[in-house]
Amino acid sequence: MPCTLDRASGLLLWAVTAGLTALACGQELTSASTGLPGGSLSAPGDQAPSAGGPSGQGDLPGPGSGGPFSPGVGSPGAGGGSSLSPEFGTGGMGGAQFDGVLSPREGLAARLGKHEYRYSVLDVLGVDLSADELDPNVGGLPNDTGDGVFKHYADKQTSTEQHTLAYFEVASSVSKRVDVAALAEKLAVCQDATVDCGAAWTADIGQRLFRRPLDDRESTLYSDVFADALDQGADFDEAARWVVASLLQAPAFLFRFENETLGTPDEERPLTGNELAARLAAFLWVSVPDDELRAAAANGTLETEAGLQAQVARMLADPKAQRFTEAFITDFSRARLAAFDGATDEQRQALHDSIVATFQYHFWDAQRSVAELFTTREFVINPVVAELLGVPPESGTPVGTSASTRLLDVSQLPERVGIMAHPGVIAGMGDREVGSFVNRGKYLLERLLCQNPVAFPMGLEDALEQFNADTTGLNEHEKVAIRKQRVECWGCHAQFEPFAFGFSRFDGAGRYVGEADAAGKPLSLEGWVPIAAEATAPHYSNFAEYMQILATQEEVQRCMTEHFLDFATAHSPDPLVRAHAETVGAQYLASGATLGAMVSAVIGSPIFDSIKVSAPAEDTTAGGGQ
Repeated sequence: MPCTLDRASGLLLWAVTAGLTALACGQELTSASTGLPGGSLSAPGDQAPSAGGPSGQGDLPGPGSGGPFSPGVGSPGAGGGSSLSPEFGTGGMGGAQFDGVLSPREGLAARLGKHEYRYSVLDVLGVDLSADELDPNVGGLPNDTGDGVFKHYADKQTSTEQHTLAYFEVASSVSKRVDVAALAEKLAVCQDATVDCGAAWTADIGQRLFRRPLDDRESTLYSDVFADALDQGADFDEAARWVVASLLQAPAFLFRFENETLGTPDEERPLTGNELAARLAAFLWVSVPDDELRAAAANGTLETEAGLQAQVARMLADPKAQRFTEAFITDFSRARLAAFDGATDEQRQALHDSIVATFQYHFWDAQRSVAELFTTREFVINPVVAELLGVPPESGTPVGTSASTRLLDVSQLPERVGIMAHPGVIAGMGDREVGSFVNRGKYLLERLLCQNPVAFPMGLEDALEQFNADTTGLNEHEKVAIRKQRVECWGCHAQFEPFAFGFSRFDGAGRYVGEADAAGKPLSLEGWVPIAAEATAPHYSNFAEYMQILATQEEVQRCMTEHFLDFATAHSPDPLVRAHAETVGAQYLASGATLGAMVSAVIGSPIFDSIKVSAPAEDTTAGGGQ
């Protein structure tokens, strides 16, 4: 695809709209299908690794051992377990079909999410994006819009003209803020206004942003950009900025490509070293590989069991790893989307900050398990969250760098058990005043069972309007009693509404409102977790019992494992990932049930470290096919 060179500014604006649209429409984006400069899928000399590379065996947890996933708080691996039922997790989820074989997926181009773009630029160029560059309302990068719990799913992204325009504007702005002299000195690149120094700069910056060495075509292309700048009188500093602006708009930077046609079609192959390094960095650092990870990819040690383990341990020990847990809980909670009456941006930010800090403390400081998220009694709070909890802002002990951020033991608040009782999660459910069982139930169904409810039946719109009119003034429990009498209603609502019963004493902001509503009607906490019909599903009579069920229920814990797999692979849920979650969960428990154990189990899964080879696309160029 052609590009245009703005001679006045020295910026390359790639016409990538067609490629973005193809991805948004669910098509595979490859160098062969787009012809985009910078779109080649692997570096020169990249070879399919031997089958003896990382396979999940040995010290690194992976598939093939551990038995059924049977989690239990404080007793990893204990319990009877059960096989994956055919109806588990099928509601409303499309994607790959599972044929009973734990195989990887086919390769898919993954457009960088907004935060991966931001951190990649920061880590390579030392430039952090400004608030305006991150704000789509003023022409900045559009928000990620992937459909599902996580917004960076590669197979669910939509793309608009604003992406192309924002990439151009941000690349131009960032290139002007790069400290070229300091960066060139750090990289030991000469700074003479010569073609040779330009080639060295292009090769070094290019391999960092592209997550692999540049191929010959790319090296020539971007070196020509540098040379063209010199021809127009630019010095090294200015010519280097031309190259940076060009690289930041290249598809090879904006998308993480994997060579889906390398190898034998329909067979599994391990990721190449560069591909694996890119996946690891995107998962654990929400960024690009650093020098050490790229070196391990280049010398082959990353494709060995010991080498992969060493890199994972190193990456988890780096503070950058907290980016992934922050991104995880940001999308899981959606505290930033709180819509309760009177909510301000400052309150949303405070809710977000508190739930992120609580999640980070749970995994990184307290070293607790995924299951214990549902039973923890420790929240990291700030004054806004303290008010919502009904405690003085000075409660707890100072933690972190701010005196107003405090670690609070909420044991004295019987209604606050587990992270699901944190105001940041409850407010993230999106209610304005009184919590809607329908709204909350669907939110919880997606997060606790990895399902979506069946589609709303056509032809019932009038009946729904009439129901809403008939139930005006009734509380949520009274509405449920009516729905249960109507088969056309309860047949669908039984999937998700029971999840919300235990939250009936919290308002839209996550405040505890007491045992009765404003009209004095009792707000019962009795309910059940809808993993089966009401008669056989696990029941609870208070919030603590409810959270204990979630902490010990196999289906719920398997879903949490699915979330980590989905986040790591940037792919929406499908039957294949549900099957892998069984084995990954068992490995996680057998390895100590820590965050590191979950990461190792995910990375050792073939759905992460391998791809299924696709047949090359038919050549439709002149003389090359039909």
